[in-house]
Amino acid sequence: MTTEPVVSVIVPAYNSAPLLRDFLGACQASRYRDFEVIINDDLRSTDDTQALVEKFRADGLDVTYLRENRSMAQGRKRGAAEARGSILLHLDSDMKVTPGLIGECVELLSGGGYDALVIPEESFGTTFWAQCKWLEKKIYNGVEQIESLRCVRREVYDKLGGHDERMVFSEDKDFDLRVRKAGFTVGRTRGFLYHNEGELRLHKTMRKKLGYSGTADLFATEHPEAFRWQTNIFNRFGLYLRNFPYAFSHPLLYGGLWAMKVGEFGFGAVGHLRHRIAVRKLDRGVHGGRA
Repeated sequence: MTTEPVVSVIVPAYNSAPLLRDFLGACQASRYRDFEVIINDDLRSTDDTQALVEKFRADGLDVTYLRENRSMAQGRKRGAAEARGSILLHLDSDMKVTPGLIGECVELLSGGGYDALVIPEESFGTTFWAQCKWLEKKIYNGVEQIESLRCVRREVYDKLGGHDERMVFSEDKDFDLRVRKAGFTVGRTRGFLYHNEGELRLHKTMRKKLGYSGTADLFATEHPEAFRWQTNIFNRFGLYLRNFPYAFSHPLLYGGLWAMKVGEFGFGAVGHLRHRIAVRKLDRGVHGGRA
């Protein structure tokens, strides 16, 4: 009798109870049953995530609650350390699996010859800017420089040391690039993830880019070519121009996407410059003090 592989679904969280209610409900509807869920809650969380996890556990879901999440990369790696599965599926609290997705991951990694998998996303939300994110994900579908793998065989994850805990900017892309550089085979699922953008506001996505870009130096040092591609505004806008038919089918969203990305690149550049100035001042202060 063949034993089905166990899949460990690992999710860092921060005050995410409303999102996790949908996430865990979607997991319950999975047609593949040999999986566990590990929720790694942020140390600063103040909501009822633990009580929610206990409720789903009482309903029969194999779910574990940790409270050791300090960053996305560290939270994923710490969750993986607790996992018992031979396949790791790294997701976010604002995502939902479709019923056949976990089973497809098992099929592709166990018998399909792949070591890791990229999973397409279908975004949704309640605001105009959330709908612009939906269009952005549509345009990025299949673009290797942007998408990152989310599912990986445990032995590959361990061999590469898992997520780099130093990374904040593009911690998922860092791991993706290391997997590919090591020569492992990366496939792609037909099934997808639902990604809940919620009540996304323009100022929220700008503030996010402003914060993340301040930590981009490490990614730029480790992956200079990928960093240059990601930060070259013409690469993104080239993708939008190649998908110009959306301007006819979704004219408002297409225009909003351009406006949103110009703003994100602008705030990202400001955040990166601000970080570099702060580092330079600190460096001068250290050397000046020694003098």
